[in-house]
Amino acid sequence: MKDINPAPGGTSFSAIWNELCAYARQGMAALRAMSWPMLLACCLGLAFLITILPLAIMLFALVMLLKWASNSDDAGAEQKAADSQQSPQ
Repeated sequence: MKDINPAPGGTSFSAIWNELCAYARQGMAALRAMSWPMLLACCLGLAFLITILPLAIMLFALVMLLKWASNSDDAGAEQKAADSQQSPQ
């Protein structure tokens, strides 16, 4: 009796390779159909997504991490300063 639910990962590598080749052919056909200005715009957009956007996200995360680290260090200093400014009665 045949199993109607195949195990995950049961797809052969040749089937995966055939799918990848089909996607590559579709992509090449889409590139051939584009005009030069549209192709330039797509290349610039792809370059932006690959380089500038990850750099901006990483710099934002780094600044936020530094801000968090400096705020956690200053919490004890503020408490000590508040205690030293109070005069004993």
